[in-house]
Amino acid sequence: MAHASLRTGISRSGLDRPGAFQCMILRALELTKAQRDVFLLKEVQGHTLQEIAAILGISIETARVRLLRARREIGQLGDSDAMERAQ
Repeated sequence: MAHASLRTGISRSGLDRPGAFQCMILRALELTKAQRDVFLLKEVQGHTLQEIAAILGISIETARVRLLRARREIGQLGDSDAMERAQ
């Protein structure tokens, strides 16, 4: 799959389904700005928590907490209920 390289930082089996990546992005857009920024930097652009903290001017712990909260809001990516909620 040539397009798989576009998904840097994302290697969850739930994203292999058609439209799953797009649904994840749409759900991410519903997050608070603080959570969305961390989530997209980590899951789409592939940055480390250390890099994210430096980019956003926050602590690594704050970046970690925001990422965890964002992932919780989006739901388990392999969970079909979470994917249906995103559609």
